[in-house]
Amino acid sequence: MNNRLSRTAMLALGLVLAAPVLSLPAIAEATQFAEMTTEQFTDASTWIIQGDVVEVWTEVDDRGRVWTRAKVKVSETFKGPNAVDEIIIDSLGGKHGLLESYIPAAAAFSEHEELLAFLYQDDNGRNVPVSKFLGKHTIRRAPGDRQHVMTWHPKKGSAFDARFLPHPNLENRVYLDDMVERIQTRLDEGWDGKPITGLSNEKLVEINKLERRMPR
Repeated sequence: MNNRLSRTAMLALGLVLAAPVLSLPAIAEATQFAEMTTEQFTDASTWIIQGDVVEVWTEVDDRGRVWTRAKVKVSETFKGPNAVDEIIIDSLGGKHGLLESYIPAAAAFSEHEELLAFLYQDDNGRNVPVSKFLGKHTIRRAPGDRQHVMTWHPKKGSAFDARFLPHPNLENRVYLDDMVERIQTRLDEGWDGKPITGLSNEKLVEINKLERRMPR
């Protein structure tokens, strides 16, 4: 990969932070973000999946960095090289034995969490959430309500358990079916050719080929 393409991967690695216009509720720590639409998240993703987290663990890579890993049983593949039954999502940071690394705005996971994730596959084959925690949406249902999606970044030192996330107020909820409709519309139409900060046009063309947008 040349230097230009290496820089483009920074977006998906979360080194460039952006927020989907659709969803800003339930952020535990105030952070400044540039706006990024659901359509741009869709364009920037190698994979878009929905599923249930079945296992969460940490590993240390050959550079001594801690990664949090989540195995997801996939119920729906909206975008990707092919439809999959399982996928591993990686998030830089976490605690492994005596090693602990805190990465601001890193995505967190808990077992039995249902999620919708926008993922970018980096050069090492890791599937990382686009723009860190903003690319991973926990799916919730309030009593008598439609399923809604929410992003959440736990405070430093706080445990994460998706079962106990507070529901956003009604006026701030982003509903799963609405987000899926916007994703699917974008996939049907394809990338509009407009640039996305951090990704080259060549990379956007590659990850938005028709066969990747229609993986079924």
